[in-house]
Amino acid sequence: MAFIDNSSQAKRAINLATIRWLLSACTLVQGQAVLLAPVQTARLKGSIDYVVDERELVGYVGTSVEYAIYIEFGTGEFAENGRGRKGGWVYQDPSGEWHFTYGQPPQPYLRPAFRQNKSKIEALAKQIFGGI
Repeated sequence: MAFIDNSSQAKRAINLATIRWLLSACTLVQGQAVLLAPVQTARLKGSIDYVVDERELVGYVGTSVEYAIYIEFGTGEFAENGRGRKGGWVYQDPSGEWHFTYGQPPQPYLRPAFRQNKSKIEALAKQIFGGI
């Protein structure tokens, strides 16, 4: 009996299953992040999206809104890592009005979105990769 090399077909099946899993996982996390994102103008909520890099086999969920990191981790004295600016500061808003602040507490939405879906993501992996 001659050896038949099916490794390229096996690699392709694993690759396609991984992409399918990443797309499903990112969709779950993105949907939950949209639900959890705080709303003031809906800009943040509307910008949450995902990308799956099929060459690197990696999925990203996030936003390009410049202030998103400050919402997730907080600012100033309330910053999650404790390294925010202390003592407060003054800033001018677009209308020209001046404000004093000590910062804002974190309002995480991305990390909780992942945590709340972790078991579903793991179940998807078992379902998708179990069928290869």
